[in-house]
Amino acid sequence: MTLKPRSAAYIALLVALGSFGPLTMSIYTPVMPSVGHDLVATPDNVKLTLTTYMIGFAVGQLFYGPLSDRYGRRPVLLGGLFFFTLTTFACSFAPSIGGLIGLRILQGLGAASGSVLGRALTRDAYTFQEMPLVMSWISLGQNIAPSLAPTIGGVLGEWASWRATFWFVGGFGAILFLVVLAGLGETNKFRSERLDLGSLMRGSGEMLRDRRFLGHILPLGFAFAMNFGMLAGVPFILQESLGFSPREFGLIVLLSVGGFTAGTFVNNRLMGRVAPSTIIQHSGWFHVAALIGMAALSLSGVVTWWAIVGPHMVLSFGTGMIVANANAGAVGMYPKLAGTASSLAGLAQMGMGAMGTVTVAVLTIIGSRYVAMPLVIGLAPFAIAMLWSGRLLRKAPPTSKLDS
Repeated sequence: MTLKPRSAAYIALLVALGSFGPLTMSIYTPVMPSVGHDLVATPDNVKLTLTTYMIGFAVGQLFYGPLSDRYGRRPVLLGGLFFFTLTTFACSFAPSIGGLIGLRILQGLGAASGSVLGRALTRDAYTFQEMPLVMSWISLGQNIAPSLAPTIGGVLGEWASWRATFWFVGGFGAILFLVVLAGLGETNKFRSERLDLGSLMRGSGEMLRDRRFLGHILPLGFAFAMNFGMLAGVPFILQESLGFSPREFGLIVLLSVGGFTAGTFVNNRLMGRVAPSTIIQHSGWFHVAALIGMAALSLSGVVTWWAIVGPHMVLSFGTGMIVANANAGAVGMYPKLAGTASSLAGLAQMGMGAMGTVTVAVLTIIGSRYVAMPLVIGLAPFAIAMLWSGRLLRKAPPTSKLDS
């Protein structure tokens, strides 16, 4: 069976490809304290397993897009999925925290193939004008797996082991590999004649000098820095400080992920009424409000799960408003270099996401009598930068790369 572009099966594949990177992170967060206990590692070293995954994910963004522009989407995607599946199963047998940290980098390199090529496959099938709405619906679908993943991870962690989360994700990767092998044809109609560092740098440089391109990828990156920073800090606050089990944490964090789903749904309803660039410019205020609310509750001495998860929901809502619009805008501007544009957008997301987790980890080491304040202090600069970067979309000259 061949998956025809724009068909329901094709869209389902796009959803799955965009899901397994976030799924790999979300299913792992409930079992992070268990990893520390089993491998005799400090919380800070355990957090490094999340950070190194995102570093690998960010670095991988640099290669899959340009390679797919030159050699086609299908062979590059198959290679990435195979590597991801192999390294995921290897993670399940990690004998030490050092080994797991190293394997997570490799796993992230493989996982990057799904998000990069999922965006490129979307651009191959849809016009620039269709992209925001299509990406918004795809983002809503992609959120299902990461929404359920913390609960699944918590159950697997309690009933089996933290290693079972990697068996689950590895199986998902293997199924995707087989689906792409059997059903996906080549979709790239604008293959580059050659792939060399000079042409890659020129193409990337042109994009990075485009104010509108930067106005899409920078707010997206700063939003991911805040979301991933929360993902690194919240499990330890709820489980170590407030005593929740991994399964209970997984159920509670569904509320936070529900904020993202709600934001994506609201964005869908706004399509056609409000310009995507306007939504990007103003959604950052949800992130600012979330941090202000968390700081106020923490400084008031309120230490409950809802004082952490409530602001996280608001922050996730704002991210849900941004993701589809920013990805669609960035990738849609350059139809002949959709892979490269997707790589840069992904690099902004995961690179800044890694910065967010490192910042939270460092401030957690310093500590505070107010348990949530390291999160607030560490993520506040990203919220400010997000509001600033959205201004790049104001009065920016229209790009000549848009197709009709």
